[in-house]
Amino acid sequence: MQYKQFLFFIFCLILTYQVQATHAAGMDISYECLSAGVGGSPDTYRVKVKFYRDCSNGIPAPGTLTLNYNSNSCPWYNSGSQTLGMISSTNITPVCNTFPSPCAPSIVGIEEYVYQGTIQLAKCSDWVLSVCVNARNAAISTGPNGSLCVQAELNNTIYCNNSPVFSEYPTPYICVGQNFCYNNGTIESDGDSLSYTLITPLNSAAG
Repeated sequence: MQYKQFLFFIFCLILTYQVQATHAAGMDISYECLSAGVGGSPDTYRVKVKFYRDCSNGIPAPGTLTLNYNSNSCPWYNSGSQTLGMISSTNITPVCNTFPSPCAPSIVGIEEYVYQGTIQLAKCSDWVLSVCVNARNAAISTGPNGSLCVQAELNNTIYCNNSPVFSEYPTPYICVGQNFCYNNGTIESDGDSLSYTLITPLNSAAG
């Protein structure tokens, strides 16, 4: 879970700079337990990925994303992949009084694309779910160039677990003279404790 939270936070901090040609500005991954397996059968999860695209420059958002998942401790059914289909797109850029039309070439504009799919996972302690998108945004200067990747960790040996989800949109900039409240908080439906850690951004699923 730490990987997801970090990349989202970096996105919020860095995008005050002018963006160049690449479009992958940020991403986060979450999962929801739909049903717990009984008698050794797998659990069913809905996985959701939110991809943040710089709409001022770069290529269009992908129509689908590929989710990879694997476990080193599972004796069988320990890896797989699933195509996640796009279910929504929203322009989340704040509208400032001085330039009310984001997504122009000279203005940072961010669109949120949501992708979703369903997977089944055997009960193992070290599942890693990962997604990568090509063309990391040039404004993210804290890590290597190339792909933008996020991953989430899951232990479903005790119960059919749910991940935390972010409670607010990320914000690429703050408008001059307009009130702003920054919130990078999360909602944890299971009541688990949360911690936040800064790491180097991933540029591969194995990063």
